[in-house]
Amino acid sequence: MDRRQRVLDLVKPRGRRGVEIGPLANPLILRGDGDVLYADHLPTEGLRRKYRGHPGLGAEGTDAIVAVDVVLDGCTLVEALGARAPVDYVVASHVLEHIPDPVGWLREAAEGLREGGMVCLLVPDRRFTFDHFRRDSTPGEIVAAHLAGLRTPPAAHVYEQIARACAVEPAAIWRGETVDPAPLPGGGPREALRVARDVAETGDYVDAHCLVVTPHGFADILAEILALGLLPFEVADFVPTGRNEAEFVVLLRKASDLSPAERAASVPRLDPRRHRDLPRPGWRTLLAAGLQGRRGA
Repeated sequence: MDRRQRVLDLVKPRGRRGVEIGPLANPLILRGDGDVLYADHLPTEGLRRKYRGHPGLGAEGTDAIVAVDVVLDGCTLVEALGARAPVDYVVASHVLEHIPDPVGWLREAAEGLREGGMVCLLVPDRRFTFDHFRRDSTPGEIVAAHLAGLRTPPAAHVYEQIARACAVEPAAIWRGETVDPAPLPGGGPREALRVARDVAETGDYVDAHCLVVTPHGFADILAEILALGLLPFEVADFVPTGRNEAEFVVLLRKASDLSPAERAASVPRLDPRRHRDLPRPGWRTLLAAGLQGRRGA
């Protein structure tokens, strides 16, 4: 299914007010879909200056960046919304993994939602991204980040991203092919140490993935966090990574009246062989590898 249509089917924006965080030039909820507010860490012109010349914006360049309605710099979502809060839904595509304190961020999102409101998260699946060789995040790391109130990515995450990031082709991984562990240009352990040392000494912000998960791993983290009573959500839907895709979708519903145990019970049990382990090579891949081996011999 088209990812935009998938989100529309989950949040049903028609006749509702919601927020999409960080849409840049590719919003999933369009103005015509409903009363949507676009939120980001900078005003529109600030984003256009920051992303000038960025190759991911396509031919239209920074002109394609949508007008920002809600500026989140230095404030929470509910503070930025002001009288426009509470809203019916929040959509965040490839945002959560950049947040140093995911629990704190989700708690802040909940404050801006009405009871029964939704948070729709699109999260990259580590197996099919440049995080392929990184270790999965653990519940303990997520809890520790929340207790510490982290506001910037710590040196450990900065180091791991720069040291391990590699080129990937999701379709090839789905076929069961192996990934070349060579670091991306400008990366590797030596460069990672240099940048991480600067972060440790100065506290400067360096963007990095702070949440590194598969669908199975994220479900485990979510169940434990909900059981601890750290979030006022239940899981309304959980769409694992589809074949030849590289992200999964989680729909959280604000449910303050449920007990932590009831919220934790809403997390689906995922088969680790499908949603944690790497896909096994198909017969075509095995045949091609066998033929290549014979030629090499």
